[in-house]
Amino acid sequence: MRKSVNALLATLIALGGSGLVTLTAATPAAAANPTCNWSAKYSGAWVPVYRSSSGSLNVSCALTQGNYNNVAVGTLQETLNLCYGEHLVVDQDFGGATDAALRRAQAKAGTTADGDYGPATRQAIKHKPTSGTTCVRVP
Repeated sequence: MRKSVNALLATLIALGGSGLVTLTAATPAAAANPTCNWSAKYSGAWVPVYRSSSGSLNVSCALTQGNYNNVAVGTLQETLNLCYGEHLVVDQDFGGATDAALRRAQAKAGTTADGDYGPATRQAIKHKPTSGTTCVRVP
C-alpha cells in the first residue's frame, strides 16, 4: 500500500512540474477527525464529541493518550467504567490506565485494539446510556 501511494505521489509531483496538477499536502485519515472536546447525548448515549467555536457538534472526533483536562475523556472513562467494568479514576486525563482500559474494551467489541478513540471505536463499543442502566451501541 505504501509503495503504491509513494508511486502515485511521485507521478503527481512529476505532472505538477508540467503545470498539469496542483499538489497539496495530504492529511492522514486519523488526523482528519478533530479532537473530541465535549460530551453530548447521541442516539440514547453520552458520547465524546467535538464542539466547534460556533457550537456545532461532531461525533466523528478522536481521542488518544495525551489528551488532558478534557471533558470528552471523562465521558469515555465513565463509559469504560460502567459498560466494561473498569475502575478508572474519572480525572479527564487520557493516560496509560485509560489507554489500557480502552484497548480491552476495543478487543471485547471486536475492533482494532489500538487505544485510539475515533469513529470506528465509537460504533463498536457500548456507551453510557442517557437514561437507564443498559449500555448503548451508537451509529
